[in-house]
Amino acid sequence: MEHPPHRDQAPVRTTRRGFLGLAGLGAAALAGGGLTAACSAPATRRPGSGGGATAAAADKLKTLTPSYVAYPGVAPDVPGTVSNLPGVPGVGGGYLKYPLNAADAITAKGPGGTYKAMTPLWGPPPPGLDDNSYFQACNADMGSTIEFQIADGITYVDKVTARLAAGDIPELMVIPQWEIEKMSDFNLAVDKAFEDLTPYLQGDKVKAYPMLANLPSPAWEFSVFNGKLMAVPFPTEPYPFALLYRKDLFAENAGWTLPKSADELFELGKAITDPKAKRWAFGDIHEMLWPTFRVPQEWRVQDGKLVYKYETPEWEQCVTFMRKLFEAKLIHPNVAGSKGANEKDLFASGQLLIYRDGLGAWKELLAQHRGKNPDFAIGALPLFAHDGGTPMMYHNNPAGIFTFVRKGLGPEKMKEILGILNWCAAPFGTKEYELATYGVEGKHFDRDQAGVPQPTDLGRKEIAPSYVFLGGRPLVAEFVAYPDAVRDSVTWQNESFKYIEPTPLAGIRHQRPSKMSGLQVPTEDKFTDVMRGRRPVSDIKKIVEEWRRDGGDEARDFYLKVLRDNGRA
Repeated sequence: MEHPPHRDQAPVRTTRRGFLGLAGLGAAALAGGGLTAACSAPATRRPGSGGGATAAAADKLKTLTPSYVAYPGVAPDVPGTVSNLPGVPGVGGGYLKYPLNAADAITAKGPGGTYKAMTPLWGPPPPGLDDNSYFQACNADMGSTIEFQIADGITYVDKVTARLAAGDIPELMVIPQWEIEKMSDFNLAVDKAFEDLTPYLQGDKVKAYPMLANLPSPAWEFSVFNGKLMAVPFPTEPYPFALLYRKDLFAENAGWTLPKSADELFELGKAITDPKAKRWAFGDIHEMLWPTFRVPQEWRVQDGKLVYKYETPEWEQCVTFMRKLFEAKLIHPNVAGSKGANEKDLFASGQLLIYRDGLGAWKELLAQHRGKNPDFAIGALPLFAHDGGTPMMYHNNPAGIFTFVRKGLGPEKMKEILGILNWCAAPFGTKEYELATYGVEGKHFDRDQAGVPQPTDLGRKEIAPSYVFLGGRPLVAEFVAYPDAVRDSVTWQNESFKYIEPTPLAGIRHQRPSKMSGLQVPTEDKFTDVMRGRRPVSDIKKIVEEWRRDGGDEARDFYLKVLRDNGRA
């Protein structure tokens, strides 16, 4: 599958690459194999006349969103972490074996209505409903019919924007958070186009839909737009990314020790890099070095003032260190040359040994490569701080994808649609999850000796990520074919959780000022030029001044008011 063109920079918030990697929805992760967790398109401002920033107070969010009622499904073999942090989901745990007696979680069927659903796909589309026995089987099980309108994920924001502008809106429309961030007028469009779900799901009303009640509260709170519950969320795990490394190759080289500081990372890079052997230490790891240098995720309250990450001395230290890595030629030349290098492929071939990705890449890469290389193994570098002190980690957005319902369908159709989304949200360990993910046993998949579903040729042809987008579910490490990796992944997640540093705005649902969103990519492109030696280090302060002038100070005023309104400043 061809990957979209690579850009030097991507937003640190949930991006397509980051979210789909975390969700484990990579090219080899699902039976259809039609989705790639490749590099995300940068968040650029869409044309529009509106789109001012908004914010909903933390206390108000709790009155708008559904009650949380955990579904008593299959307990994870490796327990996760319960979160006490506002706006941050916990760690879901992991499964070392596939549950052989999947629960039938939903017995009631829908009344038989037919609805259209627009969803993205990064790959060739599957056959349509009339020629797709997988779609037919899922629809029969839920008792309603979904006709998918699958659009190219690379240009998805253009399709969404055009259809919203034309009023050509299907009953269900999936819009990822990273696309919403590109749409400066979305705050206006969401009220005009989509149904307010608050009257149907607020508080205990959600108990009529137990799979939706099982979604974590932070994800629901993140689904509030303009003071109303407007979408069903697809939750994410708390981490945007990790530094993944080739654990098998490290085991063969006793001198390669895991770093505990930036200096040790640099020395490790020199020990690994051997151009004659076509081996380099790193991909472009700058996004994971931001927390390593204790750069705030976005804003920091300091001495009574609100300071953005670019304005901190830690940011300058980080950019300078990345420049040092590039100058020492420790980063693969295809990456350093901005040649659209596929870091996953370089990592798998052993040409680079450490790169930054979402945790879902663990599953994807193992599925692609362990069959032909049984020793192929991946680890995540334990968190460390640049100075050897206490590490810091960012938290991800609580949700990465939203399912919106077209406005004006009426109560009866709304109830059926929420029943559909309830079916789609069934978690790992249920028959509904198995059907939506793998299809029909004996037709779309067979089981291996461990009971793990393996796709047939028909499964690979007919199944592509579709129902999975319509209803989120708590994320777990469920790549049971690789129990060693499940254990390592969950252990890393649990160990890292104590280092999450909440932002000053944690738990407050806010949407960025349009001008600030439009600044991010061009500003960070300038910093990329510094890192790669195309601009002098002395330009860092000039770039920051330009950011302040062009909208940064305006955004600061907005966020300072939000914090004061919530008693945080």
